[in-house]
Amino acid sequence: MMRSDLMAKLTRTHCEDTSGEYKDVMISGPHDYLLIELRQEELKDTPDMTSITAEKMNLDNRIFALATNWLLKKGFIKGAVIQYEEGSKMPVGVDLQGVSLTPEGIEYEKKLG
Repeated sequence: MMRSDLMAKLTRTHCEDTSGEYKDVMISGPHDYLLIELRQEELKDTPDMTSITAEKMNLDNRIFALATNWLLKKGFIKGAVIQYEEGSKMPVGVDLQGVSLTPEGIEYEKKLG
């Protein structure tokens, strides 16, 4: 994992200078890593999306839930069930059993590497 102070510096530099060497720089986040994991699982003969967990990806449950929610809102995945704390809009968990990538998600994942 990248140090948060280094990530903040890279992000700030990229946002301030979108020309030259930073023109084509993209900052990846947990959502990108999650999408890659989901795609790799989806390509297996017998995919089990529930095998992809926050623990397996070494992420906090809330970060994992936020990343899943981001992918869902962007239309890169479908079928995820987001769980929320009672009385809160903060996602705290997810059910990935019925998840699949959308065509847009597959295209985005291809750009990641």
